Amino acid sequence: MHAKIVFTSDFEDESLIIILKGNQWWPTYDQASSEAEKIITEMKGSVKESDIPLFLESKKFVLLSAITETHGTLSYERNSWVLRLLNPNLSLLQLDCQVFVHKCIKYANQMQNKIKFNENPVQLVERNRKDPIIEGKILASKKDRLLYAKKQRQLEYSIGVIGLVVFVVLLILTYPWPFRDHSNQTQMWLFTIFEKLVGSVAVTSLISYAQFHSFYASLHQDSIKWSIAGEPEKKAIKTLV
Repeated sequence: MHAKIVFTSDFEDESLIIILKGNQWWPTYDQASSEAEKIITEMKGSVKESDIPLFLESKKFVLLSAITETHGTLSYERNSWVLRLLNPNLSLLQLDCQVFVHKCIKYANQMQNKIKFNENPVQLVERNRKDPIIEGKILASKKDRLLYAKKQRQLEYSIGVIGLVVFVVLLILTYPWPFRDHSNQTQMWLFTIFEKLVGSVAVTSLISYAQFHSFYASLHQDSIKWSIAGEPEKKAIKTLV
């Protein structure tokens, strides 16, 4: 299985090395060693044929996880950093993708650096095949998480917003205005209906908002939300480890 993550940032090379070493992804052998060349050669098989010359000529770091044994490269291509990872274990590959994104975001926030991940989903693809098995949506910022939450919980969000508007309108309608005519039974009947609706609308809106907010809050736990490739995003899955 192989994965690819593309991002742009103002990280210096030293910053990237710090992130990789801090995550125990820095190999014990030299970057120019024969072991490193073997990994580069192996990674070439996961690169699109038209991009192979660019990949080979690019500035790159060789990676090897001491924990999951995932290996790969981090190369600078077309003004972007491209992370390519290989691991036969799908669950470990998912985990490594999540950890890398999380570490980069955390480091960028601490050092006040800029980082932007490619909008295309992270795709986990079986070697020698083109169709992805699992896709991941990177949630690198509050805006990303909010947009994802709105898309995933569109019904709850809509009910919460519309319910709030209706609640305010009902409060205005049920206010004891001077023009109320208590002798007018039709008018009082309408006001009674509006008054009874206030509580129902308020409860429904609060429940929907609570459900939406709970889901939005849960997105802070994962830097990538995974889903089965080709399926609607609502069929999301958790990391398998």
